[in-house]
Amino acid sequence: MKTILLAESEKHVLDALHLAIEQRAEMKVVGEARSAESLLAQVCQKAPDVILLDWKLPGLHPQRLIGALREWSPAVKLIAFSVQPEHEKAAKDYGLDGFISKQLPGDSFIAALVQILFLSNNIQESQ
Repeated sequence: MKTILLAESEKHVLDALHLAIEQRAEMKVVGEARSAESLLAQVCQKAPDVILLDWKLPGLHPQRLIGALREWSPAVKLIAFSVQPEHEKAAKDYGLDGFISKQLPGDSFIAALVQILFLSNNIQESQ
């Protein structure tokens, strides 16, 4: 089972992600963060396998946040998600493990997440 820490500033998106992920037997949400500060405070305590990271999470520039996450929890898999497809290139440049478009319907979003977590080691474009 993969444990996931959700990092998303919008409560309704967090709730939808949490519900969709919890319906999958192979994934479990272990925490939620609505800011970079909250994410950093939880990452060491929760020790997730995966962080699903909103590219526009408030608090720190993505490059600084990713650097801190890699330093504090080097084994965690980082997957970015955004409504802006151009963020995929930045996610690749920063060495993230995956990218998923927020514009995907719920089932497709979860299918892309499963693909990245269980079937691939490379960043995926999921639009």
